[in-house]
Amino acid sequence: MNSENMCMQEVFKRIKKLLYGINYEVSFFLYGPEDSDLSLIEVLKRQVSGKCELTGVVQSSAKEAIDDISEKVLYEGSTGSGPLKIESKKKELTSLLNEFFNFISFEEAEIVCEFGLRQGHPAYPVFWDFAYDIHSQNRRWILIGSSSD
Repeated sequence: MNSENMCMQEVFKRIKKLLYGINYEVSFFLYGPEDSDLSLIEVLKRQVSGKCELTGVVQSSAKEAIDDISEKVLYEGSTGSGPLKIESKKKELTSLLNEFFNFISFEEAEIVCEFGLRQGHPAYPVFWDFAYDIHSQNRRWILIGSSSD
């Protein structure tokens, strides 16, 4: 892992800490930059798990993906499960997400594909999950996030 990715891991750690809750935990996985010439399944099997199986790949836009990710990360949950006091943390969470989006030049992405994993998911999604293949400025990133109890 290069120093840039290590910096993003710190951003993800901070987001996870802010989203602490009763029966609620979030996970983020960033892989890349990766080889754009490989198929998505080849990258996933090499980086995530040899057991990865896709449930589908759908073309998306950077804006749709950013909106989807932001909505899921800012999920309020319920009294029995979800992040604690999220309303007071939304500004910092949004700032951290924007730091990540800028890091991979998400808004300038030429290709954004949403995909699902039937097998080989690196976490155990319960409340929400997302997975994106992002090609931006001649770099390819795989972003997977989820929340569980």
